[in-house]
Amino acid sequence: MKLGNIIKGMDTISIRGNTSLEITGITKDSRNVSEGHLFFVTQVSGAYTEDAFKRGASAVVTDGEITTEPFGCVVYVGDVMKALGQAASNFYHHPARKAHITGITGTNGKTTTTYLVESIVRSAGKEPGVIGTISYRYAGNTFKAANTTPGASEINSLLNDMVNAGVSNVIMEVSSHALHQARVEGIDFDVAIFTNLTHDHLDYHGTFEDYGASKRLLFEDHLARSKKKKRYAIMNIDDPSIRDFVIAAPVTMLSYSTRGFADACLSEYSESIDGLTLTINLPGRKIPIVSPLIGMFNASNILAAALSGYATGISHHAIKEGIERLNGVPGRLERVPNDRGISVFVDYAHTPDAIKNVLSILGRLKKGRLIIVFGCGGNRDAAKRPIMGALSSRLADEIIITSDNPRNENPKQIIAEIARGVVGKRYRIIEDRREAIFESIRTARPDDVVLVAGKGHEDYQIVGDSILHFSDREVVEEYFHVAT
Repeated sequence: MKLGNIIKGMDTISIRGNTSLEITGITKDSRNVSEGHLFFVTQVSGAYTEDAFKRGASAVVTDGEITTEPFGCVVYVGDVMKALGQAASNFYHHPARKAHITGITGTNGKTTTTYLVESIVRSAGKEPGVIGTISYRYAGNTFKAANTTPGASEINSLLNDMVNAGVSNVIMEVSSHALHQARVEGIDFDVAIFTNLTHDHLDYHGTFEDYGASKRLLFEDHLARSKKKKRYAIMNIDDPSIRDFVIAAPVTMLSYSTRGFADACLSEYSESIDGLTLTINLPGRKIPIVSPLIGMFNASNILAAALSGYATGISHHAIKEGIERLNGVPGRLERVPNDRGISVFVDYAHTPDAIKNVLSILGRLKKGRLIIVFGCGGNRDAAKRPIMGALSSRLADEIIITSDNPRNENPKQIIAEIARGVVGKRYRIIEDRREAIFESIRTARPDDVVLVAGKGHEDYQIVGDSILHFSDREVVEEYFHVAT
C-alpha cells in the first residue's frame, strides 16, 4: 500500500519525503522490521531507529527529531501510538468495519463475559471470533494470547484474518493498559461493555482515578468516535464508578443490575455449589436460565452477555441457548472433577475484590470447610497483598499462603507481606505451590471446598527470568491421579 494511503486521516504535524513509497508492513518493534516497512518510534525509544533502517525500513513515523535521514519519508506526529492505530486500520483496509465488534472492559468478569457472548453468537448461527486473556480464537483456530489486548498493528492483522475466515462477530477484552497505550485506536466498536472497577493495576496507573479514566476511554473516546451507525454502551449500574462515565448521544446506553431494575435484571435467583438458576428480564421477555456457572458475579456477567445479544439483534431463544451451553471458563471458578466428595475450584482471582467475591460465594454454598491456597505476583501492585491476606482470614476457614509468580522478588518477602494482613486465624506457609496444592486437598474432607486462586488458566510460573511450566488444574488432577 502507498504510504500516503496509510497515513490518510492521521493527525500529522509535518511530512518530509516521498509519500508515494510502497509500504509492505508496519510495526513499532525494530526487531520485526523487514524490507519496505513503515516504522513507528517515539522520541524516548529513538535509539531503535538506526536498527530499523538497517533492517530495511523505508519510512518512519515519529514524535521526535530524526537527526539522520536515510529514510525515504519521515512523518512527524503528536502521538505515535494513536498514529500507529490509525495507520494499522488503514493498512489492513479497516477490518473492524467489516464485522460486529464488541469490546469488554472492567477489572473482573471480562473473560467470562467474552465466553458467554461467544456462545450466544454461535447459538445464533453466526461465526464468532474472540480476542482475550486466555486465547485468540476463530474459525477453528486457537492461539495463545500474548496480551489480553494485542498491539495496534497485531490487532488489526488479527481482525483482518478473522474477517477473511468468515467471522461475523468479534468479542474483545479491552484492558486498561491497552486503552492507555492507544492499542485500540482505529477500531470501530458496535458495543462496549463495562463490568466493574476495583483495585488493580495501580503499579502501572499510579492511582485509582487514573485507572478508571483509562477504562472510560473505551466509551467516551473510542465508542463515541466509532463510525458504526448503531452503538451501544452496556453498563453495570451496580458499580458505584458508573457515575463517573459521560456517555453522550448517538451512543445508546443500556444498563444491567443484579440488585434492582435495569434493562437487564433478575426477577428470580437461586444458587448452589452446582450452579445458577435464574430468570432474567430483558426488554420484551423474561428468560429462564439454568447455568453451571457459580455466584452472583457470574449472574452479573450473564446479564451483560444477554444484553449484548439483545443489542446485537440476537433472538431470546439463541441468548438462552448460548448461556446454558457454556459449561465453564478455563481458570474462572473452574471445577476439577473428583470422586472424593470434595469441591475443588481453580480461579484466576488475584485482586482483593475478586478474592472477596469468590470466597463470599463459596462460603455461602459450602457444606464443610472452605480452604484457600493463594499467593501474589512479584513486581506488581504490592499494596494489595496484606488486603488479600485480611480477606482470606475473614472469609476462609483454612489458609495456605504460597508462591504465585514471584518474578524478580523474593517469594518469602511476598508471602510475609500477605501474612501481615491475616488477622486472628492460623495459617500455613508452603512456598512450593505444587506442595501447597497437594496439602490443601490432602487435608480436605468430604463436603469441603478447596479454592486454588491467583493463576487460573495460566500454565506457567515466572521465577526470576525463567518461565516454568505450571498449571494449577494439572497439579490438582495429578494429585487425584496419584492418590487413586
